[in-house]
Amino acid sequence: MPSEDGLPRQAIVADIGGTNARFAVADLATLELSRISQVRCAAHPTFSSAFCAYLAELSVPPDYAAIAVAAPVTGEEIHLTNSPWSFTKHEFCRTVGLKDLLVLNDFAALALSLPHLAPTELHQIGGGAPEPEATKIVLGPGTGLGVAGLIWSGERWIAVAGEGGHTSLGAHDERELALLERLREGRSHLSAERALSGPGVANLYRAIAASHGESPEELQPNDVLVRGLSGEDGTAVEALDVFIAWLGRFAGDAALLFGARGGVYLGGGIAPKIAPALSIGAFRASFEEKGRMTSYLAPIPVYVIRADFATLKGAAAALNARLSATPKV
Repeated sequence: MPSEDGLPRQAIVADIGGTNARFAVADLATLELSRISQVRCAAHPTFSSAFCAYLAELSVPPDYAAIAVAAPVTGEEIHLTNSPWSFTKHEFCRTVGLKDLLVLNDFAALALSLPHLAPTELHQIGGGAPEPEATKIVLGPGTGLGVAGLIWSGERWIAVAGEGGHTSLGAHDERELALLERLREGRSHLSAERALSGPGVANLYRAIAASHGESPEELQPNDVLVRGLSGEDGTAVEALDVFIAWLGRFAGDAALLFGARGGVYLGGGIAPKIAPALSIGAFRASFEEKGRMTSYLAPIPVYVIRADFATLKGAAAALNARLSATPKV
């Protein structure tokens, strides 16, 4: 049922990553979420199949949807970067029976959630207070490495989607160069995502073990994180230390590129798990270590996003803004 201004009251929102798909019903006025569901992408052959399975759980499904995808959104066809799922927007709408569909990059959606997060949903790592209405950025390692900016237009916040996780990864010294050469083996291009992601931390573990002449175990990313945090595995500790330092360096580079005096926000699935280690490790030093620009970066706060479904909330905010701006006929 529409609200008094003719806009829909509710919409389905989805966050589609390389590993998990999350769905909810969003109140477009308050951005409150209900009927939250999470499934493994591998459990469904197509996105349409997963979406229809969620629709079947709802007695009266909304006619509108906003879908945040871990992929570039440049046209009608959507191809997930780290998943075999793909779909065409118009055909998808017809198949699942939607009146309107908004598709946006997942980190653009996460960026749009930032103004709506409570202080208790953020964990600060260094810096001071953010400058009001200054540019913000959000980045984070998960199945991949996402990056987006958030810019104040004078009237509203505008998300700027990017594919910064695919920028080239560089070394600062001979030890890092040797490690990067192991990571790059067999590839023409070594992106930041190859190290700063879930699969990346497992890649780091194997590369570091090989550098010590060891035969590494085939660990899952979370196993490396758990062992690194507990200190039970020296190679995992070293991999986590490198991961944290490189993530800090990448975040500092991104802050310089965007001029992010409004703060740097860490999303994705990994940052909340390692927030204590980010707070006491080399992250902040690596973030600020930019020669003449160190004093520029020092006051910029970095936050770990602790909200569980911030991307869904940002997708709802994006759809609400679009529908509110659409002329009424």
